Amino acid sequence: MGIFKKKKRNTFQSSIIIDENSASATTTGYTRLKDSILSMNADGKCQVIQIESSLSHEAKTTIISNLAVSLGLTERKVVVVDLDFRRCRLHRMFKMEKEIGIKEYMQGQKTLDEIIKKSNYKNVDVITRGDEIYNPSVIFLSEKFADFINALKERYDYVLLDCAPILQVSDYMHISKISDGVLFVVAYARTTKGQVIEATNLLKKNNIKILGMVFSMYDSKQDKEYSPYYKYYTRAYGEEED
Repeated sequence: MGIFKKKKRNTFQSSIIIDENSASATTTGYTRLKDSILSMNADGKCQVIQIESSLSHEAKTTIISNLAVSLGLTERKVVVVDLDFRRCRLHRMFKMEKEIGIKEYMQGQKTLDEIIKKSNYKNVDVITRGDEIYNPSVIFLSEKFADFINALKERYDYVLLDCAPILQVSDYMHISKISDGVLFVVAYARTTKGQVIEATNLLKKNNIKILGMVFSMYDSKQDKEYSPYYKYYTRAYGEEED
């Protein structure tokens, strides 16, 4: 049973909706998330951020894409990297081809400059997966991958990593060695209490820094029981959430 009662079809938009002239509630939510990230990185120690969820279909790719665009509007240079190799979707969000990406760079077929794709959004670049990758762990544990992330840190203010779900793939453990922390996504009416606890316990067990929780896909028009359940998440998740 989900942490929230199942409701009618959710109106959540799986797309980039950030617009500097918009004042909608959803846009405001992303703005608050952006401001939290800027605050966390005041000392320059929260530059590489991986986004995680317990399972798939919790909107982490949508969230990281909108966060990137929101940060770009503040004149920060941002690159979003698709590290969910089994279910890559970042290229769809930015309406670009996934061909020519990390796979080709790791094999020495392309340079870093050749795999960076310019998006249609201000100050936001994207790096896609490229051709299919069958053993992600080999890449994530390699020295070349660490050098790849370090090179991006030299070029960008923020390096946002779209990663595979924690309870489905163990890649998060390897990626965390080169990131500054995790943004953890919890989806309304999809994620169960047990899944949240299991996933966050895995992160803590591996000494992975949890930057905060992002509550996704909530529709206040469909549910008036938001407050008490949100308080549960605050207690279960700890005092670090934002």
